[in-house]
Amino acid sequence: MMEMLYFIGMMIIVVGLQAVTPYVIRRGESFGVMIGEEAAKDPVIRKMKRQFVQWNVVVGAAVTIVVAVILAMLNGNENGQAIVLIIAILAVCVLSFLIYIRFYRATLAWKREHLEVVADKVDIVMVDTTFHRQKLTISYIWYLIPLAVILVTIGLTVIYYSQIPSQIPMHYNFNNEVTNYAAKSYRTVMMMPVMQIVMLGLFIFINYMMTRSKQVIDNDNPTLSMKRNVMFRQIYSKFNLVMGTLLMLLFMVVQLSFIFAIPSVVIGISVAVVLVIIFGGLIFLMVRVGQGGSRLKLEDTGEVDRKPIRDDDANWKLGVFYVNRQDPALFVEKRFGVGWTINMARPAAWIMFALVIGVIVAVSVIFS
Repeated sequence: MMEMLYFIGMMIIVVGLQAVTPYVIRRGESFGVMIGEEAAKDPVIRKMKRQFVQWNVVVGAAVTIVVAVILAMLNGNENGQAIVLIIAILAVCVLSFLIYIRFYRATLAWKREHLEVVADKVDIVMVDTTFHRQKLTISYIWYLIPLAVILVTIGLTVIYYSQIPSQIPMHYNFNNEVTNYAAKSYRTVMMMPVMQIVMLGLFIFINYMMTRSKQVIDNDNPTLSMKRNVMFRQIYSKFNLVMGTLLMLLFMVVQLSFIFAIPSVVIGISVAVVLVIIFGGLIFLMVRVGQGGSRLKLEDTGEVDRKPIRDDDANWKLGVFYVNRQDPALFVEKRFGVGWTINMARPAAWIMFALVIGVIVAVSVIFS
């Protein structure tokens, strides 16, 4: 029963996040295509957004029903259920991307038909040379808070090492029952602290990426766009710290359960609370803030001298993969979605990405 509730909850979150994406990206972009804020108000574009939501909900519901039946048939087979859950989530993501591709191509066709394209036009890109001198993210000093949580976790582990039982619980099922144990050793008891350190490094890297990512200023209203972009980075930087700190605390609670008699139900509730706060916060920020701060309500500056729309669709393969050899930026805002991605034409970006994945894989192998 619990696995079914977990599955339905996860599917609602995944499908919901996929479905609302067209409404949280920059207002001048539609399905990975730059069309400008005025064109985005066209009834055809709005209809495509509604259809995208409908398709995602219908497909997500169909996958959920089918997988729910399979889970019921696999009742008691935990490994089989876990595999099915992973496949279901991947399937929804792949199907949602295929739906997106359909609307991406439809938007490109609409743009060619309805927006005037001048053969010898010169693209105008708004740039604020003082942008990266502003305070875009919180200070790295704030990350001393999750670091302190890690140090406390390590300290308590070392001090109370002798009290840790010879068999350490390593895996719980959906009913909070331990299904796998590992023999006590310094390697096994330090798994949580090492994971905390890796995750802290990841959150610091995300904060760095927010600071160094390329500025995106909409030509429709550059002044407001710049203000929104600064606020967007500041807000997400703060939430990044909150997420990191919550996860450090959660891992500390799990680690302390090896030492003290903490009921498994308390651990389960802790996990649920942290996940609700994180996913709830992400959904709230997507809806309230939007990509690049596009949904933030600011007082209009009354600009009327608006420039032609920024047209760099050629650099966005399928509207989601940024490839631009002439752009020195390593990180850029996503065109479809909320957050950042890499410039795939820059080797340094790939090296950073590979290092992050490599560290995660190495830790997984060491403690497997």
